Amino acid sequence: MTHEAEGGTTQRGLLRTVWDFTFRMILRYIKNSYKDDPFRTFLEACLIGFIIWYITKQKYNIGNNEIVLSEKEIDELVEEWRPEPLVPELTDFEREMLDKSVLIDGPNGTKVHLASGGSNNKPVLNFTSYNFLGLADSPGLETRAIGTLRKYGVGSCGPPGFYGTLDVHMELEKQVAAFIGHSAAILYSQAFTTTLSVVPCFSKRGDVIVADEGVSFAVQQAVLLSRSKVHWFKHNDMADLERVLGEVNKQLAGRRGKKTLPRKFIITEGLFHNTGDIAPLDAIVDLKRRYKFRIILDESYSFGILGKRGAGLTDHFNIDPHEIDLLIGSLCYGVGASGGFCCADKDLVEHQRLSGLGYCFSASMPGILTVAASDAIQALEASPEKFLAGLRENTTLLRTLLKRIAGLQVDGAPDSPIIHVRLSPDTLVRMKRSGGAWTKTDIDRVLNELSDEALKDGVLLLPAKYVDDHEHILPNSSIRICVSTAHTRKEIEKCAHAVKSAVSRITSKKR
Repeated sequence: MTHEAEGGTTQRGLLRTVWDFTFRMILRYIKNSYKDDPFRTFLEACLIGFIIWYITKQKYNIGNNEIVLSEKEIDELVEEWRPEPLVPELTDFEREMLDKSVLIDGPNGTKVHLASGGSNNKPVLNFTSYNFLGLADSPGLETRAIGTLRKYGVGSCGPPGFYGTLDVHMELEKQVAAFIGHSAAILYSQAFTTTLSVVPCFSKRGDVIVADEGVSFAVQQAVLLSRSKVHWFKHNDMADLERVLGEVNKQLAGRRGKKTLPRKFIITEGLFHNTGDIAPLDAIVDLKRRYKFRIILDESYSFGILGKRGAGLTDHFNIDPHEIDLLIGSLCYGVGASGGFCCADKDLVEHQRLSGLGYCFSASMPGILTVAASDAIQALEASPEKFLAGLRENTTLLRTLLKRIAGLQVDGAPDSPIIHVRLSPDTLVRMKRSGGAWTKTDIDRVLNELSDEALKDGVLLLPAKYVDDHEHILPNSSIRICVSTAHTRKEIEKCAHAVKSAVSRITSKKR
């Protein structure tokens, strides 16, 4: 018992010693801490107090608020619940147009078969396709594409930055840059997302964009996604553009020295999809220099079409492509393939490989379409007159014939293969015999009747479609006619005759 008592006493003495030592160390730490940094002591005391409060506070118990429902009540709630529609319900007119949608059965080209069996199931002339150079159904490109398909397969199955880059991708990037005359180029797998990726990649929140009111839906969405401060100028109005640029610079002048000045961009299209107009690039470049802006030019519809070589708007105006900071183009329309590209200085191109969302997170362009685009550009480089001379001749001829039709308004630039036609205001007034104003639905219905009448004569025409609720400025209703170099003179004349007959028939109806 004596030994056990002595052992207990020794253990208690050891614990007391350890406690005294620990207490003295803590006390010394507090004294030194308060002496050297009293705020630190206050902060640690608050932290300890918060920990004690958090541990001891009353916990929220979700079970106390649980509402118990009977089976009958649950069934009643389920019966009353109605889900919100994923999309708005179609109007009667929209349903009518959807039911009359045209479906092409077979390959695209200047002559197509319709699945609906229109025009007595005979092939009809196609003036709705963006196949401007007639390359979409080229037999030579088709043969080469089949060989590429056997070598590379259907798709890359990965984004370019991972394992989706093929040798043909890198070759096409060099080829596009050399053809346009810029420093470097980057490929995107989809034309629509090219603009959506490039603009937000460089223009961020706090930056400034001055954009043309007539740009296409893709450019509008790109501007929206950038979250930049947006100023709009009147379509192709250089006086209004200069006014807006001056106002922007005045607003930014007061910010000098306070914060970093924002990046400033002018955004426009080369060939406007919604109007068929051509941007006056020479005047825009002059304003860019005077007001210290950068230019983002969307050449989706002008690449392969405008200029002596088909190199786009810079070729059309004989302007050095390096004057355009970011030149965006499409490989869908002019060269009949798929995807898009952006030409710029090498540093700007490399920046997109890390920050361009469409490049980083989308599978790369299939090898078969890459080779098709490369062969098309090579053919255009080898003999530009073979494609461009016929396109301009057909465009001039059709535009001349359409302007001779009474009651028809023809819009667009003389060199534009995109021609918008609509009934003139005077014609609409004469047609509205019942009185009252024309609504957009009324005009759309008349234009659909016009296209139906043209189809009876074997010519496929369609009204231009827009996302009405999301357009910055909704374009006037029209029929968009697309001319191809593959159309013959006889086919051009047949198209004009079909439009003339259709206009005559629909304007003679009582309304």
